[in-house]
Amino acid sequence: MMGRKPIIGITGSQKEVNGIDHSFVHAKYPEAVLRAGGIPVILPLGNEEAAKAWVDTIDGLLLSGGEDVDPQSYGANPHPELGKVILERDETEIALVKEAEKQRTPIFAICRGIASLNVALGGTLTQDIHSQLKDGIKHHQEGSRINATHECVVEEGSRLHSILGETRVSINSMHHQALDKVAANLKVTAKAPDGVIEAVEGTDSDWSLLAVQWHPEEMAVKYESMQRLFHAFVEECSAKEKV
Repeated sequence: MMGRKPIIGITGSQKEVNGIDHSFVHAKYPEAVLRAGGIPVILPLGNEEAAKAWVDTIDGLLLSGGEDVDPQSYGANPHPELGKVILERDETEIALVKEAEKQRTPIFAICRGIASLNVALGGTLTQDIHSQLKDGIKHHQEGSRINATHECVVEEGSRLHSILGETRVSINSMHHQALDKVAANLKVTAKAPDGVIEAVEGTDSDWSLLAVQWHPEEMAVKYESMQRLFHAFVEECSAKEKV
């Protein structure tokens, strides 16, 4: 890549403020990417044509957190506890993942991102773990987002293990959806004490995929191990030749 810093596309969301639609991402995502040596750009909602153009341009795709994934996106009916959805965001992210698959563009996915990645690759979701999972722990903390609220167990020998250097990791938790059926080209590499999937990785050796259910961008300033996830991703994007 001749010394050029990798361009990291971060998926954005959309909301109305004072009657005007805004495209946005939470600031912690680009901040973590910048600290890791990448150049962040926000990807707004778009169509398949836009998704292809974006993936042509970027060196890595960061699927950010946000709203629930619409069950229409994986052929299910809405659960009574389903939260806010933006179907257009699902469609944009699915198109981005499919184009990234064609170009073998590295992906790092966070919280909602792990869900949209799984759905884009053919998986399904549990729409509300608190009502659908028996004996589950609390997965939506009410304290500071920078602090850990429970542990997860990381598979020894996984890429996640190689980055974090531990098999038991303390994480924050701000979700009520979770992976159900895992897509065929993903493998589970971390779980919460109640069995909820906390991380997956890709099974294809030529396509770097890492997704976590927690929010490392919120913890990265306090916990160096969480910032290492962004460094590893940016390094992967630097090394990857575009198809």
